[in-house]
Amino acid sequence: MRLLLYFVLWLLLAAGTAAAQGTPPPVDFDPAKDPSPQVQQSTPPPVPSPTPDRNVRRMVETEVKKEVEKALDQSYPAIDTWHPLTAGQKFHVFLWSTYRPRTFAGAAVDAAFDKIQNDNAQYETGFRGVCQHYGIELATSETNVFFERFLIPTALKQDPRYFRNPNLPFMKRAFYSMSRVVVTRSDSGHQTFNASYVLGGAASQALSDLYVPGQRQGMYPIADRLTFNLARDAGFNLLHEFWPDVRRKVFHR
Repeated sequence: MRLLLYFVLWLLLAAGTAAAQGTPPPVDFDPAKDPSPQVQQSTPPPVPSPTPDRNVRRMVETEVKKEVEKALDQSYPAIDTWHPLTAGQKFHVFLWSTYRPRTFAGAAVDAAFDKIQNDNAQYETGFRGVCQHYGIELATSETNVFFERFLIPTALKQDPRYFRNPNLPFMKRAFYSMSRVVVTRSDSGHQTFNASYVLGGAASQALSDLYVPGQRQGMYPIADRLTFNLARDAGFNLLHEFWPDVRRKVFHR
């Protein structure tokens, strides 16, 4: 009897000792995989890679350089090849002018001049601001093309094209090329005031008031833009007038 009592007490003691020690971990337990906060190691968030502005800027500069080179290599027809255009042909002149290099080069010149003359605080800063300036100026240039190359020349029966005059002496030739911004040919062949250019530039500038941020409205910005366009395009005409001769005599091309 006493032996049985000792056996029961021993079982109770063994059971209490096991309960005090707790449940043992499973066989495949790994402390490194324990999801508790004390063991789990926090992983730092991934650092986003920087925006490749330098590569984008290099690509834009390369494309602008290509367009300028195309504009320089482009030859305009001589004046002795002139013939009047129909309305459909003037529309094709407009389409060609929308993607010709001079349009893109002119927008780049306008964007640079606008950035220097009037650093508008409503534009973006840095490279984004440069792209915004160029995009807005390109939209204005394309509007210029529509008014100056198709709509108004068709309505006024004027020729929107530029023709080189290589038979004139140097000074008269230079004056001729610069004067073409205010003088053009009518469909009848007579020289007339280039109302297509002047009215087209004024119309596109007035239309730009709807989408250019922070732009002054009224006649002053229209007159200012027309003055700049006259000087810019007179320079382009000089370039197109004499560049084929320079390319042939200097670069032998």
